[in-house]
Amino acid sequence: FIVIFDKEVKNAAEDHYEMMKECYKTRVQSIIKADESNDSTVFDQSAIRDFSVDGSIQGYTSYFTPEFAKAVGNMKNVKLIEEERKVKVDGPQRFSKRYFINKRAEDDEVGPNLDRIDQAKRPLDGKFIYPDSAGKGVNIFIVDSGILLTHEQFNGRAKFGRSFCGNCTRNVIYHHGTFVASIAAGNSVGVARKANIVDVRVLDAEGEGSTANMIEGLCFIIKQHKNGKNKNSVVNMSLGTDSVSRALNHVVKEITDAGIHMAVSAGNAFSADACKISPASAPSAITSGATERTSDAVTDFSNIGKCVDIFAPGRTVLGAGIGDNDSYIVSSGTSASSPLVAGTLALLISKSGNKPPAALTKVLIKLSTKGVITGLKKGSPNAL
Repeated sequence: FIVIFDKEVKNAAEDHYEMMKECYKTRVQSIIKADESNDSTVFDQSAIRDFSVDGSIQGYTSYFTPEFAKAVGNMKNVKLIEEERKVKVDGPQRFSKRYFINKRAEDDEVGPNLDRIDQAKRPLDGKFIYPDSAGKGVNIFIVDSGILLTHEQFNGRAKFGRSFCGNCTRNVIYHHGTFVASIAAGNSVGVARKANIVDVRVLDAEGEGSTANMIEGLCFIIKQHKNGKNKNSVVNMSLGTDSVSRALNHVVKEITDAGIHMAVSAGNAFSADACKISPASAPSAITSGATERTSDAVTDFSNIGKCVDIFAPGRTVLGAGIGDNDSYIVSSGTSASSPLVAGTLALLISKSGNKPPAALTKVLIKLSTKGVITGLKKGSPNAL
């Protein structure tokens, strides 16, 4: 279960730990700071994992019986309690077999996804034009399945932040995170080519995790942002639940309240309502749907609705793979659309300076091309 308190309360997790141990005689035997623990404690049913960040959020995860969870929910200062939910990468995934790109051709050719986002109208001009600052000085946190940090697309700009998934081995990762990171900030297949990339791993080698993992990862980012000198922070989350998580959406709000920009995928449930899943339904996140490769039609797989803020290309997108440091894959999904938004936010920050998340979102929407997306149902914004 995920327990979140009123954020003004101090030492809430510690108080609950003492109460459970002394008064309720539960099996809880220890309290662990989530961002200081190792992956082996994720499934430790005798521990409380404290993800609190002073001034932003107070909370923890722990194993309870449903009956005891109900009792905890009625305790003083508990804002909400929610059973953790499964999370997976935003499938369906349509991957090609691994292949290699000629480096010279790679420098000369631009993928249609990048080609489309730097110009208002079609036809495409075969170029990707971006500011010289290229996202320099911006940290893009990729909350996903891990990143192959040594891939040629990252050129030493990617670093490991923290892992929050159970039974995760550092060098055994799922391809999704590397692919997403390369679209946000790869040297030649990405948008913000001078941005820093931070790997925050919340999914295992099968691309699966839980809302508890995601929340711990997001709280780690809040702490890094608050304690670090660099306040230019962007988060990308191309993953989601199959239902709304109040707890996850609450933490997304704390992310943006802390001044961190949040790009998320709308999901790929074939025209389903993005308001019915998380984090796509989080009001303060920028939720991205997907358009086609050869036109500006909305894809058949993209979720839609009023919780979507913007659309970006998401069909047959080229990105980094994990087979080798110079391997590549092709995939379709809103997972490929969201990092285009994250990278664009980094471009805007490095070129014109940072703004509060709500203000920068308005800039992004104002710069988007209106009225060109076809096939949209009523309620979705026509902004590319």
